[in-house]
Amino acid sequence: MKKHKGLKGAQVTPSPTPIPPIENDLAPECILVPKVYDWVFFANEIETTNFIPDEAARATVSAAIAAGEVVTAEVVGPENLDDVESFVTILENGNPGRVSIRWIIPLTVNVFINGTLATSFQVTTQASDEIMLCVPVGITEENIEAKAAQVVTEGQVPVLPGGEPFGPIIPINVVLCKSVHVTFEVKLEVLAKFCTPRPNNIVVPRPTLRCDLSSIQFPPQCPDIFPPANTECQGTALARREETVATFGVIGTVIEGLSTMTARIAEECSLATSEFTYTFNATDIEPVIPTPVPPIDTPIELNFTFTPSTFETITCDNTTNSLVVFGQGERVLNGIEEQLVFELRLFEGAQSAQLLLRDTSGDVVFDSGLFEALVDFEECDTFGDLLNLI
Repeated sequence: MKKHKGLKGAQVTPSPTPIPPIENDLAPECILVPKVYDWVFFANEIETTNFIPDEAARATVSAAIAAGEVVTAEVVGPENLDDVESFVTILENGNPGRVSIRWIIPLTVNVFINGTLATSFQVTTQASDEIMLCVPVGITEENIEAKAAQVVTEGQVPVLPGGEPFGPIIPINVVLCKSVHVTFEVKLEVLAKFCTPRPNNIVVPRPTLRCDLSSIQFPPQCPDIFPPANTECQGTALARREETVATFGVIGTVIEGLSTMTARIAEECSLATSEFTYTFNATDIEPVIPTPVPPIDTPIELNFTFTPSTFETITCDNTTNSLVVFGQGERVLNGIEEQLVFELRLFEGAQSAQLLLRDTSGDVVFDSGLFEALVDFEECDTFGDLLNLI
């Protein structure tokens, strides 16, 4: 818990008369609501090519390219995201089940010759996804809302020469950000909190087992995947080129260096919002190696940056104001990309942090040891805490 100190020399203000608490008039209510069974947010990059449909404009642009003039194209997404169409098909109900989504994105293409607009036309591009969602028996396509959240296009790109009969080639690169909800109307008596979408992180299995859940009145929730559990704590950390005595490899090669890290763990008490980056810069010229030394090749380059890809679990200690978060990520060392398991520890009392990286066999390949960091730790309210207050 943080303590706030008063300013020295400040005037003492008399304590006001306490205001009596307002009577609690809350009562249980039964409501009919669309219950969220799943909510996924993800994105895809779509790369394709197109051609100029107007014959006269196509000839003008071809002549400009042949003459060496600067010919570029600008792809513009729809002004209204509702113009992006989606078609949902449930391939297999289950917990989770397999769902196919087809997207049609309208685009406007502007072609410029030496910066002057030469022609403009409309095109459509398509994309398809096969994802896993909580769609038990009783959920239909009408219960799934697939909407475009954003259409991101590149700036102006060069128009490429092409042969007859199609003429110049226009590269199109679009990033489509998508939000998919699964809802079903139910009657509930609720105690609720705001929730956030989960990442699209469930691998489509082959084959998928079928689950027959038709005997229940309402389709069951999928508590294992949604909504994500509320964490018991959250924390942030900042370190900029802090002195570090790190250990590399299973034999314990000691390397002195500098640690730089920015971490936001379980913001808003949700593990899905976590992110951090860690960079180690070696300052040793000759590494200190334990004796006897097993026959290994000492890495030529020991500087690296580690970036997490998934956050799996978090452990909180509210008595010491510390947390430990586990997950997986990537490290590039000596030009080789490695998939490693991480363990990040944050300590508010000691204002320090520690990062451990393990390989797939569980051996520690990097241990930063404790290094100084500005750490802020906050306890979260869980449903259990709220229920204990009632």
